[in-house]
Amino acid sequence: MKASEQRLLIILIAMVAVFATGFMTMRMLDWQRALDKKARSVQLRRAETEALLAEAGLWSARLAWLRESQPPMTNINRASSELSKALDDSAKTHNVTIENGQFVEPVETAHFHQVGKTLLVKTEIKPLFQWLHEMLSPETFHMVSHLTIVPLPEDPKKVTATIHVSRLYSLAKPAGDGTEGSTP
Repeated sequence: MKASEQRLLIILIAMVAVFATGFMTMRMLDWQRALDKKARSVQLRRAETEALLAEAGLWSARLAWLRESQPPMTNINRASSELSKALDDSAKTHNVTIENGQFVEPVETAHFHQVGKTLLVKTEIKPLFQWLHEMLSPETFHMVSHLTIVPLPEDPKKVTATIHVSRLYSLAKPAGDGTEGSTP
């Protein structure tokens, strides 16, 4: 082998070594970035877990209050009539006029029973919101899943509202039926 061929071979080997080193460096940097990303993800998950564990007492107390306070569903018809009466009574105390009401199909989920009624009310905006505020206190177990408010063209002080109000009941079996407990 001539000296020029040897030099050419040495240069070729050096170039392959440089390219291989560059390729390996790029792979190692990609790997390092992936590890850093996973480490940040683990740190974030750990922080979320610690925050949830710090709130465990609060959520346990809320669950205990819910199990103690939420009424069980005894009869769908009775629950619907109780909801209707409660809505009518509270509307009267706030000078809210219920123009029309229609019961909606009861729902049973994995966590609660729900009875509901869609109302069409006419009133001024302030009494409407005062009524909704009182009605939505946690102790009543009412919820509003739909609310549409439209001003009346003939009387700008009044509005017409369509409200879907539901009441939530626990899945616990009523006392005296021979079964016990509730669904977690």
